Amino acid sequence: MSGFEFIKSKELRQTLENSIEYIYTLYERAKNGEEKQLYKEETYRVIILYVISVIEAVLFYFYKERGEKIESFEYKYINQLPQSYTHTLKKDMPIVVAVQEKIEKSQVGLYELIKFFRGKKLIKESTASDILELNDIRNTFHLNKARTKRCDIKQVESALKLLVHTIENAPKALKIN
Repeated sequence: MSGFEFIKSKELRQTLENSIEYIYTLYERAKNGEEKQLYKEETYRVIILYVISVIEAVLFYFYKERGEKIESFEYKYINQLPQSYTHTLKKDMPIVVAVQEKIEKSQVGLYELIKFFRGKKLIKESTASDILELNDIRNTFHLNKARTKRCDIKQVESALKLLVHTIENAPKALKIN
């Protein structure tokens, strides 16, 4: 048993299982004392990338399975009022009137998923915060961002615990409707 029995899609389940196997292989290799520090740190970063990607995939799976939708507002039929209308704090900016329409978000990211599950009380606040903090580390993969957050073995082990916690607790999200 892989821990992903709750996922109906064989393809997704296999992808997640392969990712977990890859994470474990990287983790074991990085612990090898012979590797250079740069190799270890970059490997830790890859592990965190994979861990947060697996967590995101699991959350997105439950979001889709629940059949609920995350909505946002879109502004249509925007019309600018005459310049005589001003805002007390932004006198030099135009005032507009628009129709505000709720629409289903076409792309849902990790932050929206966390916000959705928080709102449904399907994720603990501490777990949500841990996932978002881990996501901040993942975002250091963008090479144009400063790598102010270093990756070390403690962060990796914490990320792996969070991954196990997510997988073990995720099936509860389908039971509450």
